Amino acid sequence: MSWFFFALGTAICWGMGYALSEKTLHAGVSSSFFLSGIYVLSLPFYFLLTWKDNTFRTSLEILSDKHTLFITLGAIAAYFFGNLFIMNAISLKNATHANMIEITYPLFTVLFTYLLFRQIHLDWISALGGIMIICGTMLIIYKGI
Repeated sequence: MSWFFFALGTAICWGMGYALSEKTLHAGVSSSFFLSGIYVLSLPFYFLLTWKDNTFRTSLEILSDKHTLFITLGAIAAYFFGNLFIMNAISLKNATHANMIEITYPLFTVLFTYLLFRQIHLDWISALGGIMIICGTMLIIYKGI
């Protein structure tokens, strides 16, 4: 059940972060500068966490496997570009509309999990939720965001 609270905490933090970043980006701060601030401030914190919980060396050993390293670099690149794209979308429109389109990412998670790993983690409730996401996104696009 703790996964739920971590996920909910993420939603709360990202919601607040998007709302605050909209004001920053609309004030004229560039997306790349804003993201640089996030990365500069978070890098020492995350390195300290990996050092403190003794996962730094273990993680480096795991990444010595070329397949795992390739997948990890792909994930890092996806997050890197995803963050850049969402910040640019917010700066060009607003956090609410950009996030309403971004929230379709579970559909892409299902797609890429299947295409890359031939796994499907869907039940009928999750599939119904995905259909609702598609319908909501289509409504936003149709009404002329």
